[in-house]
Amino acid sequence: MIPTGSHGRSVIGIAVALTIGLSGLAHQRVQAATPTQVARVESAATALKPAIRLAQAGTIMFPMEPTPRCDLSKTSFGQPRSGGRTHEGIDLMATLGQKIYAVGNGKLIRQAIDGNPDATLSGNAWKLQLSDGSGTYYFYAHLSAFADGLKLGDSVVLGQLLGFVGDTGDPGAGNYHLHFEVHPKGGAAVDPFPLLSIPKACKIYT
Repeated sequence: MIPTGSHGRSVIGIAVALTIGLSGLAHQRVQAATPTQVARVESAATALKPAIRLAQAGTIMFPMEPTPRCDLSKTSFGQPRSGGRTHEGIDLMATLGQKIYAVGNGKLIRQAIDGNPDATLSGNAWKLQLSDGSGTYYFYAHLSAFADGLKLGDSVVLGQLLGFVGDTGDPGAGNYHLHFEVHPKGGAAVDPFPLLSIPKACKIYT
């Protein structure tokens, strides 16, 4: 038996009428929002994004997709390596296949291919020189694969897919990471850590 109110209308009917009325009111309120109000909300959301997303806001876009893994050390640059070398970049620890991106508009001026004599250390790698005339270039090493269709001499744009994280070259099997170098004005490598905009999803070690 359906319960009724004091005037014979069913409680269910009243509830439905109330729901329809409130829905209509909500719809009217949404429609009543002015373009200025919407713009303010969108502007606020955009302004909050860097604070939410970044653990460190540098001048260079982060060159790698930060998930499912992103671990890096503040002190990896300059560490000693075999043969009297020093580490000229930063290692971004990841999982196999994470995407790698161009950090600026430029041209791919060198491609190292795993297995070739010039790729013993780097494995698959790209050298990206900026198109701003500064001579600045970035070096990406240990890729598992290059992005489809890319070749030496191609021009790329900021955020374009360059390839995928791997362990080619000298890292050792399963040591998946991106080795990333910064060479301002084409000169000696500098520490990338303070320059990178590092996503909050990344874990930073000393």
